[in-house]
Formats: sequence, C-alpha cells, structure tokens
Amino acid sequence: MSTEILKDIICPQCGEAQKYRLFASINAQENPELKQQALEETVFDWRCQRCNYFAAMAYPFLYMDPQARYVICVTPGGGGQAAEPTEAVEDFVKRRVKNLAELKEKILIFDSGLDDVAVEVVKNALCTIIKNKYTANRVHAYFSRVQEGNMEFAIFVPGQPEPAYHSTRMEVYQQSQEVLRTLDFLDPPGFATIDARLARGIIEQYQAT
Repeated sequence: MSTEILKDIICPQCGEAQKYRLFASINAQENPELKQQALEETVFDWRCQRCNYFAAMAYPFLYMDPQARYVICVTPGGGGQAAEPTEAVEDFVKRRVKNLAELKEKILIFDSGLDDVAVEVVKNALCTIIKNKYTANRVHAYFSRVQEGNMEFAIFVPGQPEPAYHSTRMEVYQQSQEVLRTLDFLDPPGFATIDARLARGIIEQYQAT
C-alpha cells in the first residue's frame, strides 16, 4: 500500500506552521488518485493554507504498479542512492528516474505495454532528426501515446516556448526491439536508469557489430 508521512513545515513567505503530506511510496492500484497526480506532475505540489504560497517539495519516493509489475525509484535531481529492491519486487521491472516528467513518461510507456529501452532507442533516432531540423544542440523527447499505429512524442527544443509533437510508425519501435535482441540486451541489475545515454551506447554497440 502507499506509505504516507506527515511532516511539519513552516511557510517561507508568511511563517505559518502546518502539516505537509508526503509519500515514501505510492501504490498505483490502491491509490489511483495518486497515480493521476503523478501523471499531472503535481505529486510534489504544496500550497500554504494561509497565504497561498506555492512550492514544489521534491523528495525521493517509490512508485509501484503491482498489476503491471513495475516499480520506479524517483530520486529528484538524480542525486543520492536508489533504494535496494526487496524480494517482493524481484521480478518487477525496476527503474530509476530523476524527476516527475520522467516518472510520467515511464508510466505512459509501461501502461501502453511497451519496452522503455526500445522506446529510448526510437527517441534517439527521432531526436537526431529533430536536431538537424531545428539546428539545435540539445533536444528532449518524451513518449506521449500510441495512436492509430503511430508512437507520439512531445519534443522540447531550446528557445521554443511550447513542445512540438512528432509521430513515428510502430515499425520503428519493432526495429528497435530487433536491435536489442541482436545484442542480447539484458536489464542492468537493481533500479536501472534507462535514458538517452544508454540508448546512444546501444546504437554505438549495434553499429560496431
């Protein structure tokens, strides 16, 4: 079940002392309202009851979906050590992310029945195309959904106020799966970080074969 902790905090704007509810763990099956907050990226939100001061109170926690059999360790900013997996989640997919945007993406990927490693390989190819199109050095892509046989991604380009949405055929995802099979790719032990850096390494390894 979800583990809730009440913490005493003082509003930095008005000095009012009050309680803040945080979660050491979130069980998506037992608390769907918390899953919705994760998808809305509002889990960290706090607002002062007296002066309406708003803050995002980032802290580490575990997000678990026992039915879909995955668990995600959220470590804000990527700092600190990830939790050690327990026997109860030994056969779960285990991931580590550093912010709520990455948590949301993992939830959307796994709820779509997709392999996040293959999705990262697809994103690597898509970001290369987008970088050339916008002549940008850094581009961030987040999986959004599968619709009508296409995978949709939200693309964030420096200097652009709003994300652009790009789609790619599911065949590209299937090709990425084949790359992983060719390399006999296995998940790293513990809470693995599956990101653009890993995807680049996979592509480089595949091109060297």
